[in-house]
Amino acid sequence: MIASGNVPSSSLELHSNLHNNIAYHFISQLQNFIAEMGCVESKLVATIKYRRVEKDLDKKVAEALKERTKSKKKTFRSVNSITMGLPRFKEGLRNIRDVFDQYDEDSNGTIDNEELRNCLNKLQVQMSEEEIDNIHRYCDIDNRKGIQFPEFVVFLCLMYLLFGSDVTYRVSEFESARLNYVFDELIDAFLFFDKDGNGKMKRKDVTQRMNEATHQERTPSHITSQLFKEMDLNRNGHVNLKEFLLSIIRWAGVETDDDEARNETSP
Repeated sequence: MIASGNVPSSSLELHSNLHNNIAYHFISQLQNFIAEMGCVESKLVATIKYRRVEKDLDKKVAEALKERTKSKKKTFRSVNSITMGLPRFKEGLRNIRDVFDQYDEDSNGTIDNEELRNCLNKLQVQMSEEEIDNIHRYCDIDNRKGIQFPEFVVFLCLMYLLFGSDVTYRVSEFESARLNYVFDELIDAFLFFDKDGNGKMKRKDVTQRMNEATHQERTPSHITSQLFKEMDLNRNGHVNLKEFLLSIIRWAGVETDDDEARNETSP
């Protein structure tokens, strides 16, 4: 019989081990929770920073577009004129493929951050390291850690809009006039729909423009809605220039033709 107050050493040891295990488990869980919260906080901060960067770049693009409307006559007067221009867009965009391949130094179909820096150096565009990172992320729309050909078109067009025709001249002295023509038409096509001139195309803008030709029947609302939905890539209720450019590239079928050509030449 065990006297009152006398606990066997084995029981004390068992109790101590149990206490230590519980404490260890609790501390381990707490550390994991803190680490997870740190990751969440880090991602949240990165997301907020990116949204601020995107907002700032959208503002710069909008200001450049507004200046452009003051100094340039309208190229397009109807949706049909833009539709008829798709073959010209397609041919012009094909010419940019050679430029893309030139800067895709490792020929992996993607321009990474370092290759983009080399590109900007050749274009003689003065940007800080942070600004280069920002423009790279802004144009990397599918977040694949690199810029594919459609995104490179967006990048070059933005450089042309923000820094002028010297950019395309440095891209290719012999192709600069043709590149300028393509970018001018792409930007003007966007401005045709951007009725407010604030760099944000709205669904009502698309609906109004699609139905301005009074001699034709009105375009069904589900078609204009679907058209806008295809352009509004981030589903925020408006379409900026980069989203519009990516849509034009897709509609022109440039990517599809390039993929088929590469498949035909591959062994």
